[in-house]
Amino acid sequence: MKEFITIKNIGPLKHIENLGLLPFTVLIGESASGKSTLMKLISMMRYLYKMANIRSYLKHSKITSSPFRMRFDSMMKETGMYKMLDSSSVIRYSVVMDDETEYTILMENKKLGRLPIISSDHLVFNKVSYISENRNIIPTWAQKASQNTGATLGFYFHETNNDFVRASANDKEIPLDYIGMKLQITHPKGKPTRYTVIPNDSRHEPIDLREASSGIQTSASVALIVKNYASANGFSFKDAFKRSVLNYLYDMERLNKFRAVAEPSDLKKQVYIHIEEPELSLFPDAQCKLIEEIVLSATHADENREINMMLATHSPYILNYLNVLLNQTNAVRAQLSRTNTAVYRIYEGEIQDLLVQNERGRWIVDTYDLSELMSHIYNEFVNLDV
Repeated sequence: MKEFITIKNIGPLKHIENLGLLPFTVLIGESASGKSTLMKLISMMRYLYKMANIRSYLKHSKITSSPFRMRFDSMMKETGMYKMLDSSSVIRYSVVMDDETEYTILMENKKLGRLPIISSDHLVFNKVSYISENRNIIPTWAQKASQNTGATLGFYFHETNNDFVRASANDKEIPLDYIGMKLQITHPKGKPTRYTVIPNDSRHEPIDLREASSGIQTSASVALIVKNYASANGFSFKDAFKRSVLNYLYDMERLNKFRAVAEPSDLKKQVYIHIEEPELSLFPDAQCKLIEEIVLSATHADENREINMMLATHSPYILNYLNVLLNQTNAVRAQLSRTNTAVYRIYEGEIQDLLVQNERGRWIVDTYDLSELMSHIYNEFVNLDV
């Protein structure tokens, strides 16, 4: 299965044609270049494709009416992107199956076209997750959940927070090896969930996540959510299917008409995780180790699911470190390959592919432009009249 997206005239994005989306896709660009806009549009189209799969599953299972009613304009307003649209805006998202069958979702003239009916042979059960850049608020928010009723910090924060809360179910310890610590999660009776950061070498006493450094706060939620989705003991597709399909049929008294076209356990399962600025407040070395840790989690996910990950970043350290993951051969470490990796730079509303072959035939990320600034700073320093 392959994914492609075309975007025209949406905010800073002017013309992106048939952009290939691979299991590990990285976006980089200057501030306000459109990285987050592009990633949000991709996550939205993946969500719509998820809905198309559920609707198609029900249709093939003799349930003609769907529990889902979607208005594209409402979705765009909720996510804060409706004002970016005009009459020339286009979004076209396509999924091409191994047998070349193509399913397309199209938005033009501010209107969403009819969702495709997916063949029973091509049905996929998807989960779409978005990890927002303002996730550092989550530890404090979690401790005051009972006081936050009715409060809102935006669609994407609440999507992130919901994933964080679900990933926190049950007492557990999550390794944070990229900083030499672990996150302990406990549920005291009658009290809010407790999140404690514990150093692996006992160099200091355990601390509450709310009191930890900003880098620990922003990265711990990334590690927790990714590890939860990668594990069958974490996110349960079975429970998600029950919530999204079976509960609806029960409430509408239609279970007697339901004739499952396929067992949910037999459907292909994919998780799409979109992460804004994974490097936030982290020292460069920890940025690289965090990327290795989440890539390792994704590539060693439970065998009943496939993890697709997209990052939007400003970090030259992360991009340079991708060259290590693309070329190292140690089987116990994280590995990426040309076939599952895409790295794009957004520049003046268009896309530049940064993956190139060097003189030795190795695939690398071209980080020349990102390194040029460091050279410029150095040259400026040595030329000072001191």
